[in-house]
Amino acid sequence: MPTLAPAPAEAQRIPLLRRAMAYIQVLKPRETLLLSLMGWMTALVATGLHPSLGRFLLAGTAVLLGSAGANGLTNCLDRGVDARMRRTRGRVLPAGLLGPAQAWVWCAGLTATALGMAWALHPWAFGAGALALACSLVARKTWATHFLGAVSSCGPVWVAWFAFRPEVTPLFGLLSLLVALWVPLHVWTLMLAYREDYLRAGVNIFPLDKGQRVAPWLCFALAVGLLVVVGALAWIGGFGPLFGASAGAVGLLLCLACWRMARSPTPALAIRSFRLTAYPFLGVVFLAMPLDRWIGG
Repeated sequence: MPTLAPAPAEAQRIPLLRRAMAYIQVLKPRETLLLSLMGWMTALVATGLHPSLGRFLLAGTAVLLGSAGANGLTNCLDRGVDARMRRTRGRVLPAGLLGPAQAWVWCAGLTATALGMAWALHPWAFGAGALALACSLVARKTWATHFLGAVSSCGPVWVAWFAFRPEVTPLFGLLSLLVALWVPLHVWTLMLAYREDYLRAGVNIFPLDKGQRVAPWLCFALAVGLLVVVGALAWIGGFGPLFGASAGAVGLLLCLACWRMARSPTPALAIRSFRLTAYPFLGVVFLAMPLDRWIGG
């Protein structure tokens, strides 16, 4: 029996949906959501849970579009390396689901819109966003990437904070330190888990080169440092039992996972530590701050 051809509407709908999904996937939705969550929760903490609704929506949208656009631009810059790695060759740019020109225009438009919103909020918010964007785009896949990434990942926190409180306070400093310590731990555990994949792709920077023995112990030290920062946040930020219990618990779990990885550095233990760093740790810590304020009244 002859096969039936798809209906014209269905034949047009499938590629259109795939194309639309490619525009979303190039923005790294999971990473974008985590960065946006950090910014949204920071805005709530900075205002004592009482932000102006209109200003909160503007700041929240700026953080969302800026994080998405920056993630997309790094995807554009990294597409050559991504194409050589098994873990990332299925991403939309290496797979050819979206052209580089379209991706550049799309992501640049998002970041430009976000910076315009940040300027409308406060010049400090604009400056923070511009600095974070610049740090995310330069010196990709070099020794400086991890340090610049610590600055760029602070962008959502800085933009959201300065949108409501254009001042530097101890709480602002601790939030920044939390993110700055988190970035190398998050990145190094991923690189240790997929070391051979990175090396085959031509990426040979710390901790892939001579740092594979010391890096797991550095990761453990960073995890301990994060736990200390969580304690300082609870004290200086005046957070209560909910924050202390939840953030302390995930901090201890992260320390335990990194301790096991340091004692027995295997890809399986590295990927377990990596997965704990994202939503289980950073997501919980940022969510717990406004929730603690709300419950504590």
